[in-house]
Amino acid sequence: MSDMINELTNKCWLIKKAFKVDVDAFDEQLKNVLHLSEDIAPLLIAEMRKKMYGDLQKSLIMARKNSICFHTDSFLLSYIALPIIEDGQYKGMVVAGPFLNEPVSDSFIWKVMKNHQLENNWFKPLQNYYKSIPQFEETSFNIADVIVNIFANRLVDTQIIPIQNSIGDIHADELQPQDLDEKGMDIKLRYEIEKKYLHFVTIGDKEKALETIVDYTGDFSHRVPGNPLRARKNLIFSANTLNRIAADKGGVAPQYLHAISDKFAIKIEEAMTMSELHALEIAMTEEYCNAVRKLAIRGHSPVVKEAIMYIKLHYNEPINLQIVSEKIDFNRTYLAKKFKEEMGTTVIDYINNKRIEEAAFLIEQGRTSITDISYLVGFSSYNYFCKVFKDVKRMTATDYKNGKRAET
Repeated sequence: MSDMINELTNKCWLIKKAFKVDVDAFDEQLKNVLHLSEDIAPLLIAEMRKKMYGDLQKSLIMARKNSICFHTDSFLLSYIALPIIEDGQYKGMVVAGPFLNEPVSDSFIWKVMKNHQLENNWFKPLQNYYKSIPQFEETSFNIADVIVNIFANRLVDTQIIPIQNSIGDIHADELQPQDLDEKGMDIKLRYEIEKKYLHFVTIGDKEKALETIVDYTGDFSHRVPGNPLRARKNLIFSANTLNRIAADKGGVAPQYLHAISDKFAIKIEEAMTMSELHALEIAMTEEYCNAVRKLAIRGHSPVVKEAIMYIKLHYNEPINLQIVSEKIDFNRTYLAKKFKEEMGTTVIDYINNKRIEEAAFLIEQGRTSITDISYLVGFSSYNYFCKVFKDVKRMTATDYKNGKRAET
């Protein structure tokens, strides 16, 4: 029995490493006996997957010999399931997946959200999750054949014979952390750079902070061997805390700092790739510096400050004067009056201007359709978005897009 378990485990690991997909093994009672996964799926998807396993098992039990199940769920995630057979008897199954059969676009994600009636704030988590899923497209059935043949035959132990490098023969086990010296970066110098970076954040000098961030980041992948993404996340979590302390010294209100810190903590944990983490590091630097520049300025009453803070953080959600007043715990009429007096505009106009400002930025990036952008920035109606965009920018969103395209 133990030999069979070891063989099953080795084969599952082979599939996991070869195709970068999650692999689960179940016995005939649907008890999970092997789970090879980073467990990064949103809870909604994970719960749906649990319900799927029973259907896969029923199909496999009824199928002919050497059959497999190929299943694509309502999130457009695909799975391959094949039976574990011992002495001609069904003893369980192995499930490999999820993987994707088509490229992921914004319209792909909107389609999934529409099918499941999900709110707009699901877009980014789903986008991040899909980025982490392997994509096979036309090769998925070939991969299914490979997996079947792996399980149909016994594994053969292989021996790797290393060829000695004639140039500088250095043994890895002789290297010590101090020899590596963080890939050439002197530790003392790193902390000097860190102090300089945090000083720029404290005074809100975004340009100099971004120039320094390249040298400040460093490489600490040795702290979590075999998981560089986790090591990088840990490093940026620390940077988030240091940025918050620096911006606090710069005079930004604690409640706003708490909101920024929470937002980036969630985004860091949700990130699936190194490139996403790098982008977050830059965005985090910019936001903390901007907070020092804009929100540390005295002059507005507490009610207006809190309203501005809330709007800046939640403009892409369904908010209006009533919601803002409730969230910051001020009387609606009082908020409307004070906001108009101090800002020279109404709360709803301020919200819409913030949304259009963000929409214009997204249009300039040229990666998302104008229709999708309208929902991403918080408008529930595309037609209303077009009206507000024209009122604010004095041109249609399409003309703005074409104008920016012409400039480049």
